[in-house]
Amino acid sequence: MKDCEKGCDNGKMKEMIRLQGISKKFGDHIIIPSIDLTIYDGEFITLLGPSGCGKTTLLRMIAGLEQPTEGKIFLDDEDVTKLPPYKRDVNMVFQNYALFPHMTVEENIHFGLKMKNVPMDEQKERVEQVLYLTQLEELRKRRPQQMSGGQQQRVAIARALVNNPKVLLLDEPLGALDYQLRKNLQLELKNLQRGLGLTFIYVTHDQEEALTMSDRIVVMNKGVIEQDDNPDTIYHSPKTKFVAKFIGESNFFEFEEGSTSVVRPEKLNLCPEDEENPNHPETRLYGTVVDVVFYGTIDKVFVRLDNSNQTVVAYQYFDDVKRWQPDERVGIWWQPQDEVIVHK
Repeated sequence: MKDCEKGCDNGKMKEMIRLQGISKKFGDHIIIPSIDLTIYDGEFITLLGPSGCGKTTLLRMIAGLEQPTEGKIFLDDEDVTKLPPYKRDVNMVFQNYALFPHMTVEENIHFGLKMKNVPMDEQKERVEQVLYLTQLEELRKRRPQQMSGGQQQRVAIARALVNNPKVLLLDEPLGALDYQLRKNLQLELKNLQRGLGLTFIYVTHDQEEALTMSDRIVVMNKGVIEQDDNPDTIYHSPKTKFVAKFIGESNFFEFEEGSTSVVRPEKLNLCPEDEENPNHPETRLYGTVVDVVFYGTIDKVFVRLDNSNQTVVAYQYFDDVKRWQPDERVGIWWQPQDEVIVHK
């Protein structure tokens, strides 16, 4: 998160977006029951959740492309709930980029400024600035069909940035790209956001993408916010069973009715079945290795627990003394501080 060099009040970040009692229905179907959410100036915040959880609907309401059934939307302390999209100081980048195929990169970026009747000298200056920021200067005369998916994505972002929005909304903008290109552009996009100091609201269902890029993650499920926290807290201290399941891999142990112990695979320790473990007898379980899967930097060791159909997974690092094999008997334990208790 950027430092508080502008818009600060008593050392606090300035509010940029405030959603107050926002709900959305389509007919009798409730997409979002009711949400309160504040987004601060200069944040990179990600709305994360499975398909159909309401994250894109929420983004479209902020953009003005959908109207909330109830509640209010404030942008920089102005009530914009009833304002059309073109009167809101936000811009949206879609997954399919929506570029004009008959226009060059430069013409695509110019288009919005022409529609707003921005003076020509200012148009040229702003277009040159975003071409530089998005590293598109050498591609300015190309048309979309002459460019890669990653280059087109940068054009779509440049076209949004040239309007100097207070907030940039991004709806799964990397979803159509291959894995390696996505990785590269995640870093580019985060660096661009930090450099500009703009507020980015990013929608994705990709947990790794959210953890990599965000200052804050809002995990949504069936229109409800399950957890709103920084990536480190979301991963290491999930508040609900849904968050623990959706973010990364987790093992779940039911020891008391109504509560569940969550242990990440990297925190699960394996030892030979007959090895004494006097320090942690209370967390000791036993099982049989059923599979070991190579994942490049680690092996994933799958263990079926005794007297149960449950299978748990532990990460095995290649500098470990013991390399486990299928059908071996193992003991399982973890440090008490490495478990998180969730209640739903």
